[in-house]
Amino acid sequence: MIPKIRDAQYAGTVYNTLPSLPQVAFAGRSNVGKSSLINALVNRKALVKTSKQPGKTRNINYFKVDLVDLPSLYLVDLPGYGYARVPLGMKTAWDELASRYFEGNRDLKLLMVLVDIRRDLESGEFLILDLARNAGIKAAVVATKADKLTFSARGRRLREIREATGIEPVQASAHSKLGLEEIWDRIVRETGGKV
Repeated sequence: MIPKIRDAQYAGTVYNTLPSLPQVAFAGRSNVGKSSLINALVNRKALVKTSKQPGKTRNINYFKVDLVDLPSLYLVDLPGYGYARVPLGMKTAWDELASRYFEGNRDLKLLMVLVDIRRDLESGEFLILDLARNAGIKAAVVATKADKLTFSARGRRLREIREATGIEPVQASAHSKLGLEEIWDRIVRETGGKV
């Protein structure tokens, strides 16, 4: 079930200045489609700014989502990682930022690790899953851009992702809206609502 959304708005970049609410964070390689997926989840075209230049998001951005008949929450856009054209110093700063975000964050209820269904998994995906595991945070794997593959190729890639991560991935497409209901079901369940 996709919940009814009363309002969705950018809330800021520093969590300790914001009211405490459950958080669902979105992490993934630069250009994996985090911004597009968050926009699709809240049915907005430009709540989260998308960019043709990977590595543009350099802060942790909080978006407050007020739901009808369900508690409010934050969808959190983490900086992308692992893009080859980004300077190494910037990559290190992002890694430190993400590590600090996970540490002792009791409001973080679920981490959505986004992977491009057409690309092989790399060390970044496994690192972020390990960070979540070590911090005791539940993680889900979302295979984005699923509409770009045929049905059989999609099934093969989903099996490969499941074998590599040990997590059943959700296939998703911001363009075709595939997987949005399943993602929302998981968000509602992990943030204390009822599906």
